[in-house]
Amino acid sequence: MPRKQIKTSGYKTMLLVVEGETEKIYFERLKALERYSSVKIKPELPKHSSLKELISYAKNEAQQNVYDDIWIVFDRDVLITQNIDKRTLELINHPENLVKDGINIADSMPCFEVWFLLHYCIPRQSYSNQNELLKELCKYLPNYTKNGNWLSKNNIYLMLKDKIQLAMKYSQILRERNLHNDSTDLSMCNVDELIKKIQELTKSNQ
Repeated sequence: MPRKQIKTSGYKTMLLVVEGETEKIYFERLKALERYSSVKIKPELPKHSSLKELISYAKNEAQQNVYDDIWIVFDRDVLITQNIDKRTLELINHPENLVKDGINIADSMPCFEVWFLLHYCIPRQSYSNQNELLKELCKYLPNYTKNGNWLSKNNIYLMLKDKIQLAMKYSQILRERNLHNDSTDLSMCNVDELIKKIQELTKSNQ
């Protein structure tokens, strides 16, 4: 039996289905610091975080008609590191099919930390792996490491908050730079679209 619908007039809910601990902690920090009263952000880390499982989880939640917005947040390098089935790959490469089900994606290449780097600069055109990007990020965030211990001791959202408008600007520049390039390993990031949506939902209910 489907869960009881909990949407209420003037109150927007958002579900974030995230791939890893970095994304989960970042959005939990955002949620706590901003103290959104009209938007609930629920970072959720499924037990199985393969891309196929993330999509399946998000679709199941969408069918319950509980949330106004559902987003999948993932590192796009999984298209290289995971054995992605044809159907999943088709959905990711044609996200309009997910939008029909009420699901949006906020993907990054090679990893979520591209979003962090965008608070300081426009990333290089491509990185051979995540470690190469993390090395560049450490120029701005010394000692940054992609693990729960560092993230639990440092409020990454607060550290970047005052530069978020610059990150939004650089994200658009990055998107325009990639517009006419079909290479699959280009640095990219759509997290700014998710941030923008959160901000819009908040303002619409003030």
